Amino acid sequence: MDIVIQELIKWIHSQETQVIIGVTGHGGAGKTAFAARLQEAFGQDANLICTDPYIVNSALRRDTRITYSYQNETRTAKMTACHPLAHYVEALERDLQMTRLDMEWNTIDTVYLPSETINPYKKLTVVEGMSVAFINPKHFDLQVFLYTDGKTELARRSSRDTTERNQNLVNIQKSHQERRVQYRHFMHPYKNQADIILFTDEKGMQIEKKQLPTN
Repeated sequence: MDIVIQELIKWIHSQETQVIIGVTGHGGAGKTAFAARLQEAFGQDANLICTDPYIVNSALRRDTRITYSYQNETRTAKMTACHPLAHYVEALERDLQMTRLDMEWNTIDTVYLPSETINPYKKLTVVEGMSVAFINPKHFDLQVFLYTDGKTELARRSSRDTTERNQNLVNIQKSHQERRVQYRHFMHPYKNQADIILFTDEKGMQIEKKQLPTN
């Protein structure tokens, strides 16, 4: 991870204007840790925006059923956050446009993530979360996509969501298979538009693609 981050920092410094980087991937892929490491390594001249508040509340999605075809099988299930319509895409694009236009704005205030002011004059803005995958890539100067296998995702989510989000382990395990199917069907294809693709598991990180944009 450190090698990729150091190359990114060097690339950011080579750019003449402010840089917006999107970091995305499914739950438990390591995107939050990667984005935090990038911001920390770059220093105080960096914003970090978590896009979790742009995900439609699970209480609303609980009653939203979708029907889709996957591997020649028709499936009906609750919409997970791996579905594009589970995100307030237009709101996120609006806020990123405000950053481009040098407009100061406040992030969405939630019980788990207090609002903070985004300074558009900082050299780097890191935008992290699942929502990043579904907005127009033109809003970013570079995109990073992280993913992992189902076993690793379940282990990470089980540990994180029970301790940090007070979720029930049984419910996490029950929803895991459908979440993976919806990820593969709806979200995984978006990784191809990323400039950097990273696969992570218990052994570490593998670079699947790395193509830094040229000036």
